[in-house]
Amino acid sequence: MRIFAIELSTKMGSVAVVEDGVVIVEDRWEETFKNRQRLFDALGALNVDWDSIDLFAAGRGPGAFSGMRIAFTVINALAAPTKKPVYALNSGAALAARIGAAKTAVVGDARRDKVWAGVFSGTELEKEFELMERDALKDFVPADARVVSPDQERLAELLADFDGMTEPAYPSAGTLGELVHRRVENGIATEPFEPLYMHPPVFIAPRFPA
Repeated sequence: MRIFAIELSTKMGSVAVVEDGVVIVEDRWEETFKNRQRLFDALGALNVDWDSIDLFAAGRGPGAFSGMRIAFTVINALAAPTKKPVYALNSGAALAARIGAAKTAVVGDARRDKVWAGVFSGTELEKEFELMERDALKDFVPADARVVSPDQERLAELLADFDGMTEPAYPSAGTLGELVHRRVENGIATEPFEPLYMHPPVFIAPRFPA
């Protein structure tokens, strides 16, 4: 099985091709968020025969709002011509896999004085992602969990009292693709094929009547 995976939920973007559970090519870069040219440069550099891809996978966050939306848009556009299946997996699973701890708490800055967090046993989500006040994190994270965050620089003071990494950690498309391959082989269905937003939608009334 050949999988194309994309991961744009953090400032470190990546795309990869995974064949039979092994990463055969991957490109990573730091996002500027000013434009997405680097993404399209990476797609071109992979030189993929899109007809050879059996499944398209996207990391669904939590994380950067625009990055997640773009990832799903790109995956849908690439999969549509050949009607190949699509698969979504939370990005925290890929991050937990890269850390390799028995139990991992993945924490992110949700802004507005809040954080989001989820707890993994290996690479399986044990406690669903939740949006919470910063002072609630200590009750959410198990004592035996290793804490990691793509937003470590912004959350350094908050995370100082936890057992965790002191540098930011990021999920990658290659690791995401490896996990998706394993899950498909084990008959595990995709997560909802939509970004994992932690904040509820905000409706702003139009300034002028229709």
